[in-house]
Amino acid sequence: MKTLKIVILLLCGLLAACSHAPEPIRYGKDACSHCKMTIMDKRFAAELINAKGKIFKFDAAECMAAFLKENPAVAGDVKSVFLVNDFTKPGQFTDARKSFFLRDSSLSSPMGGNLAAFISRSAAEGAKKDRSAQVFGWLQLLSSNK
Repeated sequence: MKTLKIVILLLCGLLAACSHAPEPIRYGKDACSHCKMTIMDKRFAAELINAKGKIFKFDAAECMAAFLKENPAVAGDVKSVFLVNDFTKPGQFTDARKSFFLRDSSLSSPMGGNLAAFISRSAAEGAKKDRSAQVFGWLQLLSSNK
């Protein structure tokens, strides 16, 4: 009976280790997996969980996009999870693939890309301040990354 309990505990531990759940970002402590800057601003942070459950944290969506450009296998893996913080709800993750991104000179994102993620197109359009601002989807972000 004691051996069975140990096996069950080990299995539970293994399942927890393979979790594909987001990990809270420790603002002011965690470093960006791409540029190595300390992640400070809850409005712009992003997180990637690869198919194996490894978590990568980013200070901005443009850093995650640059990381994915350098790691195309991760970008194309359907089991990977891509999360961005909704600009209107700082610190709240949303699915990057369903998000809309606003590039507007009035935004001051950590990497200077003036880029923020929004949960809906209407929220992104409503946040525009610059006439030349652009709203686009996830695939456009990946293909247009500077």
